[in-house]
Amino acid sequence: MKIEIADSKGMKILSISGDIDMHTSPDLRRELMGLVHKKMTPILVDFGSVTYIDSSGIATFVEGLKGMMAYGGKLKLVGIPPKVMEIFCFAKLDRVFEIHGSEEDVCNR
Repeated sequence: MKIEIADSKGMKILSISGDIDMHTSPDLRRELMGLVHKKMTPILVDFGSVTYIDSSGIATFVEGLKGMMAYGGKLKLVGIPPKVMEIFCFAKLDRVFEIHGSEEDVCNR
């Protein structure tokens, strides 16, 4: 897994590529929770190049969202590939997270 962090249009953007699993989710957690502790908002997570996510990856995003809700922050997920989206839907997390097709969709809202 690779994580790149950028600033764009007043947002922090985490672009993730590769697998998010029990081996890589600690690195993701460190990066995401670092932004949460700084009370950054909104944080946009670009899933465009994610090939797989397991329960540890899902738990990392749930923890991040919970942390952001404490200060009114927004966590927005974009570009989730169909196979990864199946996991969010199966867990009914598509109803919990703010999910968009692309970064442009977020900016146009």
